[in-house]
This record gives sequence, structure tokens and C-alpha cells, in this order.
Amino acid sequence: MMQQYPATIIATMISFVIIWFLGIWKIQREFTAFETEVVASWFQILNAFFIITLAAVFSKIWEKVWNPSGPVKFAMGLFLLGVGFVVLAYGSKDIPQGAATASVSMVWLIAAYFFHTTGELCLSPVGLSYVSKLSPKKLIGLVFGLWFASSAIANFTGSQLGGLIDKISTEYSMSHFFGIFAALPWTAALILLLLTPLLKKMMHGIR
Repeated sequence: MMQQYPATIIATMISFVIIWFLGIWKIQREFTAFETEVVASWFQILNAFFIITLAAVFSKIWEKVWNPSGPVKFAMGLFLLGVGFVVLAYGSKDIPQGAATASVSMVWLIAAYFFHTTGELCLSPVGLSYVSKLSPKKLIGLVFGLWFASSAIANFTGSQLGGLIDKISTEYSMSHFFGIFAALPWTAALILLLLTPLLKKMMHGIR
């Protein structure tokens, strides 16, 4: 008897095939060209790649190895975010102050995406789960809206801070700029860890 698959699964599978076809075609076209340039925007696919490859691994870790409370997972996510920026700070340490252009190994960008994505896996799905569990039933839609609104505000704030890269790298260095973004999430992670006992008490045993 033939198994019936929902249309959403079929559509998702077709989408993945199309995306991989376009990706392979673009890579083949670029690397067979007379001249080619690996631009930073290409590396944005790494976020989706690491999510797909590591999501099941993190799920198994939470299920069978170690399953800390939500606040601890959030702190872990912020810590890994900071590690990613430390990688970028170290990778850019040899860029001269105020340099208009520079070349560094792509390994640093790949490593940064890895740590940022693992941090996202500690925070984003866990956060959505806790929003669902801890929200009052009558306000669950509103709280979900606030969750995504906070993400939008964070993205806007990040873009504004990112716009300071030229000023900071000119006055100090590119490494200094990334170091600031490493210190901020690490500070937030420390505060979150200190507040964990209080937050767990306010969660009334919900995990």
C-alpha cells in the first residue's frame, strides 16, 4: 500500500532539490569562470546548513545527555554567540587600522557561522517552546507576537550598531569592533546565569 505524504512535505522536498540544484549550478559556473570571487554573502548559506545538520544532534543531547533549564540554555546560546565574535576578532587582528579593504582566511567566517548557529540552536527553538508553555492561554498569540517583535527590534538595533564598523575600525581596529560584540552577549549570559535560580522559581517547575 502506497504511503500518503502531506503536500507540505512534498513541497519542501521539491524546494530543497531546486535550491541544491541552483547552488551547485552557481558554484560550478563561478569556479569554471576565468576569474571568480568568493564574496561574504555566499557564506549566509552556512547558517541553514548548520541548522539542518546539527538540529538533530542538539535534540539528542537535550534528550539523552544533558538537558539544563531554559535560562541555562539561553545563557549557552549567548556564550556561543560571543565565541563566534571572538573568532572574528582573532581572524581580523592583522587587518591594519582604518584599512579600506582586507583579505583574511574564510576559515574564520565559517567558524563564526558555526558558533553563531549552535548558539541559535540553544536559544531560538527553546525560546519558542517556553513561550508556548509559559504564556497564559488567552494571551499566547500576543506573547508570540512580542517574541518575534523583539527579534525585529534586535535586528534593527544590530544593523544600527553594525553601521559603526567604519568609525570603530578607523579609530581602533576591526578586531576591537568584533570584541565589543563578544563582550556584550557574554555579559548578558553571566547576568542570565546569576538570575537562573529566580527564573526557575518563577517558572513553577515547567521545563
